[in-house]
Amino acid sequence: MDKFINSIIEGNCVEVMKSFDENSIDLTVTSPPYDNLRTYKGYVFPFEEIVEQLFRVTKPGGIVVW
Repeated sequence: MDKFINSIIEGNCVEVMKSFDENSIDLTVTSPPYDNLRTYKGYVFPFEEIVEQLFRVTKPGGIVVW
C-alpha cells in the first residue's frame, strides 16, 4: 500500500481497489450518481461491485461516506 500514499490514482475504481490489500483503508468519501438527470456519456456505475470492494478494503471501524 505504500506505493499509493500521497498519490493520485486514475482508473476504474473497482479494478484499482482490487489491487488494494484487505482492511487497508481508513476512510472513503465518494459521490456516485443518484439520479437519471445526467447520462455520464453512457458509463454505467456497477454499484454492487463498488460496494463489495469498499467492504473488502475498509478497515474494521473504518468509514465509508457514500
